[in-house]
Amino acid sequence: MLDLSTIGVSLYFLFFILLILVSMYVSHAKEVTVDSYFFANRNTHWLVLGTSFVTGSIFSPYILGLTSSGSISGLAIVYGIVSAIMLGILGWFFAPVYLNSRTRTLPEYFEKRFNRDCKFYLSTLYIFCNIFIRLLIILVAGSIFINTITGVDAFSSLLFFLIITGTYVIIGGLQAELYVGIVQVLFIILGVAGFTGWVVNQGDGMRLMMGKIAPFVAGSEFTWTGLAFGLPIIGFWFWCADQCIVQKVLSVRNVHSARKATLVSGFLQVIPVLIFIIPGIILVTLFPNASSEEALHTLFSGGFLPDSLRGGLIIAVAAALMASFASLFNSTSLLITFDFYRSFKPDASERKLVLVGRMTTMILLFYAVLLIPISQTMDFNVCLKLLKSFTYFAAMISAVFVIGLLNQRINGVSALLTLCAGTAVVVSRSALEMFLDTDRIGNTLFRWFAQSGFLEFSVFIFLLSVLFMFAFNRLEWVQHAVKIGWNFHRTVFLALSALIIIVVWWTLL
Repeated sequence: MLDLSTIGVSLYFLFFILLILVSMYVSHAKEVTVDSYFFANRNTHWLVLGTSFVTGSIFSPYILGLTSSGSISGLAIVYGIVSAIMLGILGWFFAPVYLNSRTRTLPEYFEKRFNRDCKFYLSTLYIFCNIFIRLLIILVAGSIFINTITGVDAFSSLLFFLIITGTYVIIGGLQAELYVGIVQVLFIILGVAGFTGWVVNQGDGMRLMMGKIAPFVAGSEFTWTGLAFGLPIIGFWFWCADQCIVQKVLSVRNVHSARKATLVSGFLQVIPVLIFIIPGIILVTLFPNASSEEALHTLFSGGFLPDSLRGGLIIAVAAALMASFASLFNSTSLLITFDFYRSFKPDASERKLVLVGRMTTMILLFYAVLLIPISQTMDFNVCLKLLKSFTYFAAMISAVFVIGLLNQRINGVSALLTLCAGTAVVVSRSALEMFLDTDRIGNTLFRWFAQSGFLEFSVFIFLLSVLFMFAFNRLEWVQHAVKIGWNFHRTVFLALSALIIIVVWWTLL
């Protein structure tokens, strides 16, 4: 089925040649320092940063978790609006906070606001989610897209994309990721524009597209409560409190450039919207009685799409996948290097820190290769459950971050207890979704806890975390613990971390 036209094959090779040339040019530096490797010399142009926000978000848990569990079209439109708003909040409110505090990671900001143990807990949570959830989701989604578009086994393609991505990230770090992102977004736009033009030219394509949007919104499993409150909470975490985004913000020249970058990215959010709207509409239009999987295979395996267009879509998927891999590798490497290695080796030289970052990326690359066979055997329904758990953690982190920023009376012990208690609630909900037949639950409250929509439950976790913070902060023994120092929470932290790992790997195996 992979018999693409000469144009498609030419574009495919041109794409990778440009990636290699750009990464070689960017990586050619006289001396690699901590700032150059992890933060692109803190001199990133606003246009480069704005495009990087888009490429790294297409295969993010934020988009995949939303679009895979409800109305693709209607939700994509809401996503675009919420993302534009959150990018504005990032540029005008949180970018100045990050840049003025001179933090290197978001957990380090938590250390300055609360305490060192909050930093370790949050950093561990981010690393865990990136390694055991986020990376696996990207691989599964990429495998599904590649199998669907090309009709061949995705193992070799994913392996090739990982090796290319790992190579330029290990050599050039964040700077290579940002400038390679320009090439990636150009080819993504090319693929999306070609697909959009083809749909519009299919008779009454535009009329059918507009006519299909309303039924998609009406038929969504999401309530307006979830969309109005849950989606902004998750969007806030992704755009304002996710380490992948924060690291890129810290690479910008100044606050003014950061604000221009968020404006550019706000306009470019139309790209992921089109990516998820148009395929959903065309599938419903052309194959109204087929399942989504059957319709996708029919669309790409039949004579509906020209080979050149299918080749462009392959490149667009490859570009989005590689951008997601690069963002995950860089952010996880930064967390491990600074929040853990440098915390225990404060006198480490810049050369050694860069070496640790590169070695961490190499280990992550090897681990990702080992996950490819597992990802190809996984049902996307299992991944969807993991994605939901990811959003619950995001809601909890958002609550602690916002309340800690707005209320200076909240102490570090209260924040840490909230993170521990919130993690216990998230793990309980995730375990019920994965292992328990919730249809047999008789208790109404317990049934809601196990079966409520994930956006509604994200709102619940957010509000519960806010309640926890204020409640813990008013306890006398917590106030006493702040004064004398309290070590028991470290035991709780280790126990909950072990519990999360056991639950997730038990599910996968």
